[in-house]
Amino acid sequence: MYKIVANPTVSSRWDKTGIVASTLCIIHCILTPFVAAALPIIAATERSTHIGLTILLMAIGSVAFVPGYRKHGRRSMVYMGMVGFMMLCSAVLLPENLVSEAIETTLTVIGGGFLIIAHLSNMYFCLNCSICNENPCRSHSE
Repeated sequence: MYKIVANPTVSSRWDKTGIVASTLCIIHCILTPFVAAALPIIAATERSTHIGLTILLMAIGSVAFVPGYRKHGRRSMVYMGMVGFMMLCSAVLLPENLVSEAIETTLTVIGGGFLIIAHLSNMYFCLNCSICNENPCRSHSE
């Protein structure tokens, strides 16, 4: 059976930060069209804001996922994070004349959701592994 480790790991702290940042990114993406209608300056700076948030989420994810993967070796968490990052990058990098606001929002919301799931999975695997205190979790098969 799994036991919960009393002290949160560094990865766990970064996972919590990633969950908050991803959630704020999703909220930002959903609210931006409404706020931009009232404040046109928001629309003018949206692309650079989106790029900045994507880079921030990738940095936080890297700091959380790399040590987590080294600890528990679960590829599923890495794959979920990669899908989330690819969706966020697609929303930022696809030409604006080819992608509607609805598609960009959908890519960002689903990508952020994948990142949240990846961070939750990483936290679970890092904190609830019954053998981490004795052996690396890599002995688990996926």
